[in-house]
Amino acid sequence: MRLLSLRHVQAGMKLGRTVFTEDGKVLLGAGMQLNERLVSGLRRMGIDSVYIDDPRTEDIEVEDVIRPETRQDALETIHKTVQQLRNTNKLARRVSVKDMGMHFQQVFHKILTDLSGQKDVIIHLSNISSHSGAMYHHSVNVSVMATAVGMSLGYNTNQLRDLGIGAMLHDIGKIELPKELLDKKERWNKEEQEIAKTHTRLGFDILRKQHDISLLSAHVAFQHHERLDGSGYPQQLQGNKIHEYAQIVGICDLYDSLTTPRPWRKRFMPHDALEFILGSGGFLFSHHLVDAFRRHIAVFPLGSGVVLNTGESGVVCRVDPECCHRPTVRIMQDGRGNDIHDPYEVDLKYELKLFVEQFENEELFEFQQVKEISPEY
Repeated sequence: MRLLSLRHVQAGMKLGRTVFTEDGKVLLGAGMQLNERLVSGLRRMGIDSVYIDDPRTEDIEVEDVIRPETRQDALETIHKTVQQLRNTNKLARRVSVKDMGMHFQQVFHKILTDLSGQKDVIIHLSNISSHSGAMYHHSVNVSVMATAVGMSLGYNTNQLRDLGIGAMLHDIGKIELPKELLDKKERWNKEEQEIAKTHTRLGFDILRKQHDISLLSAHVAFQHHERLDGSGYPQQLQGNKIHEYAQIVGICDLYDSLTTPRPWRKRFMPHDALEFILGSGGFLFSHHLVDAFRRHIAVFPLGSGVVLNTGESGVVCRVDPECCHRPTVRIMQDGRGNDIHDPYEVDLKYELKLFVEQFENEELFEFQQVKEISPEY
């Protein structure tokens, strides 16, 4: 399968991966044949790309690092919790919600089991969702990435649980922000950003009252926008005053935000977002945490169309965990744009004169300089 901009999707093509609704239900299932009505519906929902089954790439399996049923369960749990909290008054939100901690522990156990069963956890961020469900999918993505980082750092099960649950709930304070602010399709102005920044304190106040959710998980919500140099919020903490869990979630939160499209901008290229984070080591985030994060990210995700410096184009078909920035590419068009009858593969790890120059579907990406926008979501 291959990732294709919705602008290039044609009627008759078959969906390669499932598209989920905001609450984890299946919107369009893998294998469904697309028509103009379905493509128009996806476009209206703010979806910019989908994975398509292609005979020339049918052997390329773009699998999530967690099972589809695990992701669906996590999305449903977050959605139900958010709805439950929204349907209570603000005073009631500050007391414990029945079984909330137990539900998140059960979901996290499934995430940890899925990740533990893999030798190398390389995250391609291959799930497709609408803008309306961005908060829920973002929360699951951040939890998966943070847990992978924690595992590589040698965290024990209890540490991973506190980190992973804190990551899933890091944005829970946004339920108390004005609905019109969350629904706004334009970039927030300075005043609105200041209002949005209160979500860290609001989330901490909610989580610290919950039974079976640790205070460390609550501090993840409180501190995930703090930065080593004191430029973060809400307390402008510096250095080791920021808990390591919150730093990990801050890195994952930033990466997922930058590589996810917003109503007011396209997604940033994965390698641009990663380069920004790598450059922030030592003054926004600790070097060793940035390095641990880097080892789990596919800079050029499986199934993505890329163009080499020779002008040839193709699809990323393999990613070596030890050399994520130099994938194997299946060449499908020559330098003049002509289709190749018998596609062949080039392993950039060995062909050192070749490199990926750009993504094939450039319209998916933002090309302005990457800079952190806090908070974006």
